[in-house]
Amino acid sequence: MAELGSIELVFAALVLVVAYAVRGTAGFGGQAVAVPLLALVLPLPVMVSAVVVLTVLASFGNWRDRASIDWREIGRLLPYTLLGVLAGLILLDRVDVRILTRSFGVFVLLYGCFALATVSRPVEISPRYLGVARAVLSLLAGAAGAAFGAAAGPLYAMHFTARRLEKDAFRVTITTILGIQAVMRIAGYARLGFYDQTVFILIIAGLPLMFIGTRIGHRLAGRLDQRRFNTGIGVLLLVSGIALLFK
Repeated sequence: MAELGSIELVFAALVLVVAYAVRGTAGFGGQAVAVPLLALVLPLPVMVSAVVVLTVLASFGNWRDRASIDWREIGRLLPYTLLGVLAGLILLDRVDVRILTRSFGVFVLLYGCFALATVSRPVEISPRYLGVARAVLSLLAGAAGAAFGAAAGPLYAMHFTARRLEKDAFRVTITTILGIQAVMRIAGYARLGFYDQTVFILIIAGLPLMFIGTRIGHRLAGRLDQRRFNTGIGVLLLVSGIALLFK
């Protein structure tokens, strides 16, 4: 944190507020916004290990809606999610940080293109292939979440959309599965030795920003045009992905 100037610190603070406002509005997407942008000023392993703790803490605010959680759906996703998290942790541990950061830039760029392409036409999954899609999507969500700290939410969202969950159940269920996955990742990151003084300082500094962003997101929920909201997220991902390629 000491090497960051005032501009970088303000940038990081704004990113966290916006990211958790997005998460508070949609129920997911906070890490997809936070990690690529924060990785422009801090190392990727630092980002994923700090932001995931903030995400777990943010999930506690949804516990009051626990009656709406679809635990059966979560139980179906967890085995594949665990395998994906293990694969992502191996990738994060064994690949050079510079290569991983540029790979992350390509990943974010492609993800941004996908997000923009599906704004008007969301991906639909036939009930016939739902079982296969569940396994593939949750496996990818676990791997992408652990290695890059992003994109797990939209992957789970495809499955829950296909299952046609009611709006409140969708939001709180996806937040819960992301929180459970986050706990798995924290255990893995701790095993890899990522939690040092810098990460703990970042977590403490990020707590009030996370609460502010989440509060803003809850106030905005249901008031924003969903198509424009999704388009804005897609454009933001494209910009951050390109920037990561040239970092």
